[in-house]
Parts: sequence; C-alpha cells; structure tokens
Amino acid sequence: MTSSPTRARVAVAYLQVLLAGILWATSGPLSVTLFRMGVPPTSVAILRPGAGIVFLLLLLPLIRRPMGPQGKERWAQGLPGMLGVGGIIVGVFQLAYQMSTEAVGVPATVALLYLAPALVVVASIFLFGERLTPAKGALAALSIVGVWLTVLGTRGVDLELTLAGLLWGCLCGASYAAYTLFGKWYGKRYGPLLPLFWSTLGGTILLCAVWWARGETVVLPASGVGWMVILALGLFTIALAALLLFNAMRTLEAGRASIGTTVEPLMAALLAWVFLEQTLTLYGRLGLLLLVVGVAGAYAMPTPRIGTGAAIGTGER
Repeated sequence: MTSSPTRARVAVAYLQVLLAGILWATSGPLSVTLFRMGVPPTSVAILRPGAGIVFLLLLLPLIRRPMGPQGKERWAQGLPGMLGVGGIIVGVFQLAYQMSTEAVGVPATVALLYLAPALVVVASIFLFGERLTPAKGALAALSIVGVWLTVLGTRGVDLELTLAGLLWGCLCGASYAAYTLFGKWYGKRYGPLLPLFWSTLGGTILLCAVWWARGETVVLPASGVGWMVILALGLFTIALAALLLFNAMRTLEAGRASIGTTVEPLMAALLAWVFLEQTLTLYGRLGLLLLVVGVAGAYAMPTPRIGTGAAIGTGER
C-alpha cells in the first residue's frame, strides 16, 4: 500500500535532516579538541561510536518487540546485515573521518565528505527506484560546489591536501554515502533505532578487533573534560544525528535527504564566521549562498508516493 505524505509530515522529516546536519557540524571541532588533549584519531574512532552505544542502549526500550514467529524470524534475518554490513560501514567511516581530519583538517575533510550526496543520488536509482530528475541532479551538484567554495573561501584556514588526506577523505565520503543508503534500506524495514544500534555496535567491535590484532593502544582522555567531549560526540553525532536522519528517510527519498545534510558545512562555516577568526571571502559567501539554495531546493522538491511506516523507535512496519 502506498500513500502520499502530507506537507506537514514532509516538513517534520526535513527538519530532522537539518537538525542531524547541525549536530554533525560539531563532530570536527570536538574531534580536534580531543586531538589537542593527546587522544589520537585512531582512539577517537573507537571511543566515538562506543559512547554512542551508551546512549542508544537507553533508547532501546522504545522498540516495539516483534509479535509472533514471523516477526522474530524477520528480525533474525536482518540482524547479520545490520551487524555485519552496517558494522563494516560504520568502522570504515569512523576511521576514515578521524584520519582525514588529522591529515588535512576539518574543512578539507568536510569538503571530501560531501561528495556523498552525488553518490547517494545515483545509487538510489538502482537500490530504491528513485528518479533522477534534472532538479535533483542539479541540486546535488550545486550543493557539492557550494561546499567546496565555502571551504576554499574561508580565511584563517590552511588547506593542505596531501595524497593520504585525499584518499582518507574520499573513503570518508564513500562510506558516508553507504551509511545513508544503509539507513534507508534497513530503516524502512526495522525502524531507525534498531539498524543504528546494531551497526554502531558492529563498527565498534570491528575496530576493537582490528586494533587488538595490530597491538594498537586505545588512548583514553586524561581529564573529566575529555570524557565530556567523548560523551558529547557520542550523543550528538552518533545517537541523535543518525537517528534523526534514519527516521527522516522513512518519509524522504535518500537522495533528497542527503542533499539536505549539506546544512552541516553551512552551519560549521557560519559558526566559524561568527565565533572564530575565520572570515569568508567572496567565494566563501557564494558557497554559502549555493548551500542555502541547495538545502532549500531539496525541501521544495515534490515528494513521491511511499509506503506507510511506523514512527521512530519501532521495529515493525
């Protein structure tokens, strides 16, 4: 059965996408804060999702348990994908993000990260049957150009693109796109919370296993402030942001939602402009304008008919 979502429902879903992007805007500054406290990126890559699991565990009681043998069988069938495939995506993304941030800094990492909307728009054609309209393709391209102009047009930021940093950044963008597609695929079947929990748990276990095999030491924060930063990373950028995005994609197309998340570099640039000594050149201001057009345009796009779904936290459709 399909239905056309109401304008109010679309507005609420898109608001969730914007809130997710705003929360993700804190990930770079918080990670850099930990780096300066002596916590290396390889350790942050594990501690960040680990802290997210703590908060997700508190939300798990919200899940409606499957009723009957069919419901339990459906959950059992989905668990390997959520834990395995989702865990690999989360593990790769967390490592790539932290390594790219250390190698080339937050601005360049964000620029490479937001190659993801174009990848999501194209992949969604084959995975979800979403239409690649001229408007959607143009908005995705516009958003990517806006991100790059904003980054390159920021004064007070030294942008040094090393080969290693570029490779980590591109991997970051590809894994972020895969994470968005994962959330759309499993979220429409099991609700947003369950795929998020199992993929985060799987990613943390994977990273711990790899680090143990390599003999890598996980460096813990030496102060209470450091632990507060870790908890903030887990709460804002893992538990809340991803949950909002996964839930929003039960109403919105994956490509459209991915374009909306480019509010993250928009918010990061505005915060740096207001609170830090990172002013914007003409190119940077043009980039912000393009981001505003891209984000607003994605909201204004017509919403196709979708299958009806349950609310946040449920496990059945």
